[in-house]
Amino acid sequence: MTSAHQSQQFRAEMEPGGAAPRLNLMGETGQLAAILAEQDGIVTTAQALACGLSRGGIRGRAVRGEWKRLAAGIYRSAEHDYGERAMVRAAALAHRGVLDRTTAAWWHGLVDTLPEPLTMSAAQAVPEQRWTGCAVDVVRRTFCAEDLTTLRGLDLTAKDLTVVGAVEFDPDPSRLLDRTLQLGQVTVDGLREAVKRYPRTRGMSTARALLAVLDEDTESAAERMFAQLLREEGIRGWIGQHPFEGWRLDFAWPEWKVAVEIDGWAFHCDPKAFRRDARKRNALIRAGWLPLSFTWHDLTEDRIGVAETVVSLLRTRALMPG
Repeated sequence: MTSAHQSQQFRAEMEPGGAAPRLNLMGETGQLAAILAEQDGIVTTAQALACGLSRGGIRGRAVRGEWKRLAAGIYRSAEHDYGERAMVRAAALAHRGVLDRTTAAWWHGLVDTLPEPLTMSAAQAVPEQRWTGCAVDVVRRTFCAEDLTTLRGLDLTAKDLTVVGAVEFDPDPSRLLDRTLQLGQVTVDGLREAVKRYPRTRGMSTARALLAVLDEDTESAAERMFAQLLREEGIRGWIGQHPFEGWRLDFAWPEWKVAVEIDGWAFHCDPKAFRRDARKRNALIRAGWLPLSFTWHDLTEDRIGVAETVVSLLRTRALMPG
């Protein structure tokens, strides 16, 4: 069975959203019940034995279908939904691995959707047949102590290293970096130090290039990119820094009352600037203008989409009577 088919098979068994485990276990009490509740219904043979269960007791639960074997020495309680957290936990235990890159970002709560394949690192290789539950990208490496943390019982990379490792694989890498900086999940200094500690690690070139952007005035750079895009696409009639009720519009087509505001990274935007921009947008709408907003990310990741949006809106306004 291919990895893709394995992943689909296991996800088909999971409840939507990976619901929280139920606590009314089949006769499990005390420490064993607590472990199952804390670990998304997952338990290892070593943990069960430490709770006083015999190997015969483990086999009996498996035979009766109360526990389902996921890998050598790893079981899940049938009373627990097999959600994404349980799958990630079982895979990490099977590989004796440390979650990193995109899977660590998901476990930290930095991204909403669990990407495929799962990503982790391990000090030693594990036989492929040990885990057949889903696709896993395992890299053999170790980490500095300051780059490791533990969350909900699993070892994973700390947030700074997680983010710089994930940007290579995230479909919107600059947005991921921008969002985590804006929310205070990571710091610029922390990201840079993480890159320095692992200069040859896969993906660090992407992170290094994005971090270099932070030293620039991304809003001015984005305005230059937008002006260049207008020239390349032959879109004319615009005025830069057009005055409007005490403000300046980055780009304006006064004849058709179309305005385009260009933003840099949200990380650079303070609350005062955000409120000012909101007031400007509201004033434009009250005056009958149609305001558009594009960011540095839009102009670096979807130039064609930006141009099509502008052209479509200008064409619509040009055809409107009056």
